Amino acid sequence: MTTTIFVALSSGMRAELEFDQYLHRLHAIGTVHLWEGVGSPAAAFVDEALARATVLVTGWGVPYLAALEDWTPATSQLRLVAHAAGTVKSLVPYAAVQRGLLVSRANHSLVESVAEFTIGALIMARRRAFVAAERYRAGATLVPIQTQRELRGSTIGIIGASAIGKGVMELLQPFGARILLADPYATEALAAQYQATLVDLGTLLAQSDILSLHAPVTPETIGMLGAAQFAAMRDGALFVNTARARLVDMPALLAELHSGRLSALLDVTEPDEPLPVDSPFFALDNCTVLPHMAAVTRDARLRQSEICVGDVERFVTGTPLLHGVDVAQWERMA
Repeated sequence: MTTTIFVALSSGMRAELEFDQYLHRLHAIGTVHLWEGVGSPAAAFVDEALARATVLVTGWGVPYLAALEDWTPATSQLRLVAHAAGTVKSLVPYAAVQRGLLVSRANHSLVESVAEFTIGALIMARRRAFVAAERYRAGATLVPIQTQRELRGSTIGIIGASAIGKGVMELLQPFGARILLADPYATEALAAQYQATLVDLGTLLAQSDILSLHAPVTPETIGMLGAAQFAAMRDGALFVNTARARLVDMPALLAELHSGRLSALLDVTEPDEPLPVDSPFFALDNCTVLPHMAAVTRDARLRQSEICVGDVERFVTGTPLLHGVDVAQWERMA
């Protein structure tokens, strides 16, 4: 039986992922239908894919697949949604996954790039290098040496033993830092794998010189860091967010930054991204705002394509998916 593969990627996303260089692998295992129109795939193309495809390849710009709410293997020939990006919670109905629809995602492609970026951000922000560059350019007073610190000897608090959180802890190993981990689902054995100490959030906030956020967005984590949590952080602490801004009460963070007690490096912002040029965050000497770039590398984009196409190949050959999403993972993932 021929495998029918619909690729619902915009031309822009295909170009960014360099996806076309992988198409020969899909053509080798099935009949491939590409969206060739302008912008994101049209609703009619997606509807046709849901009606005819065995495999649907998706990416940014594909809306929630509401038609799959009633999916069953008896009423549909669709068997796999291979998402060439991160989260699938806003794409695929959970009910379809529960009934056996296979779902794969390329979220792991982001782990290496974000973890590496986070380490760089921790080093540069702890050294106040971004502030120093701005002052140097403006001919202003240089950053006091007393505020420029190293990772070695620092206590670094990791919130969230996500794949990226684990990646950051792994990369921290050579730096001689004390690592604290707060995650309600983590175990002491898991923390020990990364030479970390498992603690509650309150302890982590009170003892960390650096706080790095890596929790997923779930109903329980939205707004998890607010005024009380920032007030609990020690004077001079650094807050780094390369996760999602929805986890943070941004006005509360702004107020704490205005006090001068803390500093921050933010790769994500809420409710606006990008921030307007007159945002008060840009006016702060103790806050560096970056344009959501932690995962943006050519290497990561190529991994996204490889993960997506690789799992389609595994499905067609009857091999277990390497990046499949199952019911057990659903509640904890972003």
